[in-house]
Amino acid sequence: MASIPAEHRPRFARLIADAWSDPEVAARYEREPAAVLAEYGIVLDGDSDAPELPPAPGDVAVEDLGVSAGAAMATIGTVSCPGSCIGLS
Repeated sequence: MASIPAEHRPRFARLIADAWSDPEVAARYEREPAAVLAEYGIVLDGDSDAPELPPAPGDVAVEDLGVSAGAAMATIGTVSCPGSCIGLS
């Protein structure tokens, strides 16, 4: 089985999420994994086989984590804390 280089792991994670939520993506990956990997910006060296996709865990909801993380950071930035919680009392 091929190992996905660290710089491509976020792209492979996106492929996994897409395959879990869209059976056509999963079916295409089974038929032509190199082509689907290339669509996600992942090119394996000539000696590597495409990795298998992990089985879907059941019901999956795919969210754009970039937006969620940004919203979480904005929320964290607005939380107030009394001086005692940060050692200023």
